[in-house]
Amino acid sequence: MRSSRPIDLTEDERGFVQTFVHRGKVSARIQARARILLKAAEGWTDAEIARALDVGAGTVSNVRKRFVAGRLEAVLEDKRQDKRQIRSRQALSGEQ
Repeated sequence: MRSSRPIDLTEDERGFVQTFVHRGKVSARIQARARILLKAAEGWTDAEIARALDVGAGTVSNVRKRFVAGRLEAVLEDKRQDKRQIRSRQALSGEQ
């Protein structure tokens, strides 16, 4: 079964993603996303990608959705999670 969200990378985008994979200076999570994009651009199904890269099918689906919504920037950059930092600072008051 093929995914309903095709990934079409331009030559420039493909080269940029390949530098992420081969450079090795980014987090493992971002490298995995880059590898997912490359496999998806080659026409692999979500299930094939998940098996080959040892990730969940939901991860592959989410990467496809993020790419369709915001291209490379949405996939290869993590969002800041300000709420998590605020909660951890407010977990205990000075008296506790």
